[in-house]
Amino acid sequence: MRKVIGIDLGGTSIYGGVINEQGEILRRGHRETFSASSKMDVLNRISEVIEELLEEGILGIGVGSPGFIDSKDGKVLEVGGNIKDWANTNIREGINKRFPRLPVFVENDANVAAICERWIGVAKDLKNFIMITLGTGVGGAIYLEKEGILKGQGYQAAELGHTILYPFGEKCNCGQNGCVERYISGTAIERIYKEKSGEYKKGIDIFKDIDDKIAIEVIEEFINNLGVFLVSLKNIFDPDGIIIGGGVINSREYWWNGMIKSYKKLSNNPNTMKILPAVYLNDAGMIGAAKSVFSSLEV
Repeated sequence: MRKVIGIDLGGTSIYGGVINEQGEILRRGHRETFSASSKMDVLNRISEVIEELLEEGILGIGVGSPGFIDSKDGKVLEVGGNIKDWANTNIREGINKRFPRLPVFVENDANVAAICERWIGVAKDLKNFIMITLGTGVGGAIYLEKEGILKGQGYQAAELGHTILYPFGEKCNCGQNGCVERYISGTAIERIYKEKSGEYKKGIDIFKDIDDKIAIEVIEEFINNLGVFLVSLKNIFDPDGIIIGGGVINSREYWWNGMIKSYKKLSNNPNTMKILPAVYLNDAGMIGAAKSVFSSLEV
C-alpha cells in the first residue's frame, strides 16, 4: 500500500494524517498552533506530528500552509497568513533537516483543500470551481479543468481573502485595508462582536445565541458580506460552482440558508452557479496535501 503523510497547518491547529492512494486517513496526529512562540516552534510542532505518524513505507510529506506559498521552493513568501512571523519561512528546508530521506511538498492551505474536494469530494464533477475556506482567515483557490490549480506568476493567485470588500476599511494583517478576511472569517466574527458588545465570545457561541441582539446583528452582517463576496466571485470568474469549507462551515446550520438568500437577492443571475458546502471539512487540508505528494511522485 502506497501511503504518505499529509499536514494541514492552520492558525489554531496542526492536523496530520497517514493517507493512502484512496484518500483514506489511516492514522492521525494533532498539535496546537496558536500557543506557539515562534516560527521555529511551529516547525518543531509540525515535526512532532510527522514523527508521531512516521512508519515504514511512507513515501513523502505534504504540507498545506497559510500565506503566499512558493510551491516550487517550498517556502512562504512575504505574507504568512494568520501565523505570527510565518512570512519568509522555508518550510521544506525546516522539515528536511529533521527528515532528510523523505521528499517534502508544500502548497497553500486553500489550494490543498480544493485538491481534496476535486479528488474525492464535492467537486469531482465540476470542471471549473472556486474554493473558499472560512477559518481563522479566509483562503481561496481556483481550479480550472485545463490548468488545474491557478497559482499565478508570483504564487499569489486566488488570495481571495485579500480582495477588498470595504475600500479604506479595517487594517488587515497582510498590510491592506478592507480585506474580505477582516469581515467574514471566524476571527472577524469574534472581533466585530467584541467591538460592538465590549465582551469576548467564541464564534460558535455567537452563531448559536438567538437571544443576543448583538450576536444576531453580527451574524446578519456576516451573511450579507458573504453574499456580496459570492456575487463578486461569480461575476468575475463565472465558475460551475463555489465550494465553501473551513472551520466556520461547521456552524452552517445557523447561516447557510441566509447566505443563499442574500446571494440570490444581490445577484443579477444567481441560478447558473452552484454553491456547495465542502464534504471533508477539517480533513480536507491533510488529504489534499497528501494528494499533492502522490501527484508529484507520479511526474
